[in-house]
Amino acid sequence: MRSAVAGFWLGAVCTAALFAAAGGTAVTVRVTATDTGHAQLEQEVDQNPLATLLAPAAPPVGALHIRKRNWGIITTYAQTLAAPGARAAGVPDVRVLLTLPGAVTATNADGREGRALVWTGLPAAEPAWAEARAINWPAAALAAAAAAVSLWVRGKAG
Repeated sequence: MRSAVAGFWLGAVCTAALFAAAGGTAVTVRVTATDTGHAQLEQEVDQNPLATLLAPAAPPVGALHIRKRNWGIITTYAQTLAAPGARAAGVPDVRVLLTLPGAVTATNADGREGRALVWTGLPAAEPAWAEARAINWPAAALAAAAAAVSLWVRGKAG
C-alpha cells in the first residue's frame, strides 16, 4: 500500500513538472511596413526568443504579445499592446477592449466595461498591459480529493 501512495505523489510531482515545462502559449503579432510602404501583419506563435534575435523583424508600428501559462490548477495570462509608431504613421485613435478569463491581477487600463478592460486610445509611451489568473476549480477539487484519499490510505496502512 505504501508503494501506491508513493507512486501517487511521484505522479503528482511529475505532472506538475510537465505542466511547468510545456503548459504555455505565447503569441506575438506585429504590424510592420514593407519596402513598398504597405502594412504587413507578422504573427509568431510559441517562438523561441533566440529566433527573434537571429532574424530581427522590421521596426513595428505596433505589437501585441499574449502569454498563457497553464499550471494545471492555475492558469496565468499576460497581454501587452505597444504602438510606438502608430501616431507617426497616422493611425487614428483606436479604443482597445480586452476580456481575460479569471481575475485581473494587475493592469494599466483606463477603465472597465463589465468584464472587459478598456484603454481609450492606442498606447503611446507606455504599452497597454494586463495580467490575470484563473483557477480551474474542478481540477483543484480532484487534486484535493486524490491527496485526501492518498493520505487516508497511508494512515490505514500505517
